[in-house]
Amino acid sequence: MLWPVWWNAVLYKFAFSGITLELGALLLFAESQGLAFLGIYLPLHAAGSLLIAMAVKILIPPRYQQPQRWLLAYLFCFNFFVPLVGLLCAALAIAVGVWLPRLAERRRFGTTAAPRFTTHRNHEGTGFRGGQVRAQLGNSQAPLDHRLKALVAVQDTPARTTGALLRDLLADPTDDIRLLAYGILDNKEKQITQRILARKSELQQAAGEQQRADLDQRIAELYWELIYQNLVQGDMQLFSAEQVRLHARRALEALPGSAGLWFLLARLELQMGQVDAAEEALLQAQQGGFARERMLPYLAELRFLQRRHEEVRALFAELRGRPGVPALLPVRRYWLGTAGRTTASETLLESMGVAAEAELAS
Repeated sequence: MLWPVWWNAVLYKFAFSGITLELGALLLFAESQGLAFLGIYLPLHAAGSLLIAMAVKILIPPRYQQPQRWLLAYLFCFNFFVPLVGLLCAALAIAVGVWLPRLAERRRFGTTAAPRFTTHRNHEGTGFRGGQVRAQLGNSQAPLDHRLKALVAVQDTPARTTGALLRDLLADPTDDIRLLAYGILDNKEKQITQRILARKSELQQAAGEQQRADLDQRIAELYWELIYQNLVQGDMQLFSAEQVRLHARRALEALPGSAGLWFLLARLELQMGQVDAAEEALLQAQQGGFARERMLPYLAELRFLQRRHEEVRALFAELRGRPGVPALLPVRRYWLGTAGRTTASETLLESMGVAAEAELAS
């Protein structure tokens, strides 16, 4: 049992003072010839019993300090009515309580040898399956032509799933890999940026309020696409988020009941970690008639960020029996199968990310 150094001094003072008072009381009682000394013995014995009880309480492991309200009173009575012998019995009980569980403890996990894993194929071929593309690109020792083929194979994959991998390749020691990865990311970003500039040009020339609202909505969606596909980071991500809010709010001035726009804002605020703003946007989307089934994963993520775990479980229970996205099914099974394990659920969902799974549901 570990505690601060000053806590040891408190323990020693309680124990030493209590034993000293007990010995003094016993010596006084042994020398007494009548009941006149009993009035002196009992206060000394009571004070010694209280100090010894406080010292023993410090030594008792936390799992045995139940119920805490009556523990100190029990120890006091034990020492008061059974002088010295009660102290020896308490010390023996503490020793048994500390060491016996350790002797009976079983090892829950065994050890096994690390598996051998090859990050690139040793045989010829041009096809890729499963994680072979990621393995090829992540292995700088693999043949260059294989890595180039793997990189070309992912250039048409949505940047949402390959953005992090492509950004890692920007620091690759091979120039061809580094330049090709940069070109893929830059091309995807430029495509969306050009569409944004085109919509903004149309917005400047728009005459009707409805047309301006539609263009603002489209611009907000395009800026959100930059964030969602992980094409912008740092200050550019913050700028894109502000543009989403700006154009979405403008569109909402003309379309205040647009549930889709409020849902877009909710997804943005969840991505940016703005819990209060996300809750407001989800509420507005719900009031606007947005489909609750599509909102449930995002509501679950919001309640998880708010540490309201029982509501997370209840929200996933609403999805029971409904067909869902395969990537969301393990999370749903976990929450519905581990009632009450909030600490374990935090570890699981912080590693998986409810947001990533929920976005797939849309």
